[in-house]
Amino acid sequence: MTEAAPPGGRLAPIYLAKGIRVYASGLMSIVIPFYLGKLGYGYAFQGAALVAILAGNAVSNIAVTYFDASVGRRRFLQLFSVLMVASGALLAVSTSAVPIIFACFIGNISSTGTEAGPFQSIEAGVLPNYASGGSTVRAFGRYNMVGYSAAAVGQLTSAGPAAFGYSLLAFQAIFVIFAIVGVALFSVYTRLPGLEAGRATKPGVGNLSPRARKDVVRLSGLFSVDAFGAAFVSVYLLSIWFHATYGLQLDALGPVFFVASVITAASTYGAALISERVGNLRTMVSTHLVSSTFLVLLPFAGSLLVALALLFLRQSMSQMDVPTRQALMAEMFQPAERVQVYAMTNTMRTVGSFLGGPPAAGILGAGYLSGLLFAGGGTKMAYDVSIFGAYRKQYR
Repeated sequence: MTEAAPPGGRLAPIYLAKGIRVYASGLMSIVIPFYLGKLGYGYAFQGAALVAILAGNAVSNIAVTYFDASVGRRRFLQLFSVLMVASGALLAVSTSAVPIIFACFIGNISSTGTEAGPFQSIEAGVLPNYASGGSTVRAFGRYNMVGYSAAAVGQLTSAGPAAFGYSLLAFQAIFVIFAIVGVALFSVYTRLPGLEAGRATKPGVGNLSPRARKDVVRLSGLFSVDAFGAAFVSVYLLSIWFHATYGLQLDALGPVFFVASVITAASTYGAALISERVGNLRTMVSTHLVSSTFLVLLPFAGSLLVALALLFLRQSMSQMDVPTRQALMAEMFQPAERVQVYAMTNTMRTVGSFLGGPPAAGILGAGYLSGLLFAGGGTKMAYDVSIFGAYRKQYR
């Protein structure tokens, strides 16, 4: 039986789920590489853990794309919440390589401090329905502002183990928090109405119109390029870069990425206001190009102060494309198509990230850390030029 869609404005549970989940993402994205270092694992294993994280996100998004009709959105969200609990518990009780890799794979852990996993695929697909009667791009702006604000708090919390001498128990407490977040998400999704409204009736992309199929294939390819570039410059890897280049420890990195995420949070809602004047496509491309320029300048900073200035300048624009991209897709696709479209494009984003993982791990293992920034920035610039060329005649 199809659930009645909730009236417009009932976005609080979505924002709550986004906030607590991305708090955990911001926390884990910095803590995990330091935890692995604490256990004695080198860059090669840290790279392998990154690949496992990216692979897990890709598999989860593929599952949502092809089995949304048979499993249902609520059950998927509940399942992924349970897997978070299992992942956190496993990381808390085991220090062995295989359990750690498995936990990274099943937990839909973020390496970026934000997310492109299955939770967001489903939430972004239904959010325009919850925001009916209001501005979709502003709803996405608030949704992402909540996420980045929560990520900022999570990244600040990541400094916690430093206050306890980087003890193993301090790290384990963080993994318990991650598991508790999974329990809280399960509760939110169990109570949330309207999740199944407009659910697809056919598996995979079978319910999409011919035009929608063409657009989703094109967007999937473009987004995978962007995500491939992002794999080189995740918070996970930027934490390592700042640690290796300037000697920053968790007690310094936490506040640094807290400030970066606060700046990002403000910019995402600012992007919504700008896009209402100049258009979603123009906003997402122009801001993304400038942010990538700041990124490739980081290796030439020469001092920690300049490097931090470049990082913060980059963060002031790097995620302005997120709410505008989501709003552009809501404009392009019909309500019944959106969850599968978001899941499929997020699948390709996670596939792109996964494909970027091994070369990023290779560069990391070789010790050429600044090469990560050049590869990431250059790839992202190529994506910006390509998506603007593809859609500039159809959308503002």
